[in-house]
Amino acid sequence: MNPSLLISIPEACARIGIGRSFLYERLAEGSIRSVKAGRRRLVDAASLEAWAASLPESQLKQAAKGAQP
Repeated sequence: MNPSLLISIPEACARIGIGRSFLYERLAEGSIRSVKAGRRRLVDAASLEAWAASLPESQLKQAAKGAQP
C-alpha cells in the first residue's frame, strides 16, 4: 500500500476500481474527504479506504462493474 496521505483523483479511482464520475459523486455527498491544493483536488487516502471497507461486498462488485469500459 502506498503510504501517501493524499492521492490524485486518477490514483483514487484506480486504487478501488471506480470511475471518476462515481468518485466525484461520493466527494460531493461527503462520503469521501478531499482537499483542494492549488488547482488540484486530492483525495484523503484514509477516507477512501474507510469508505471502501464500509461497503458490503456486493456493492463493491457493482461499483467496480460500473467502472469497467
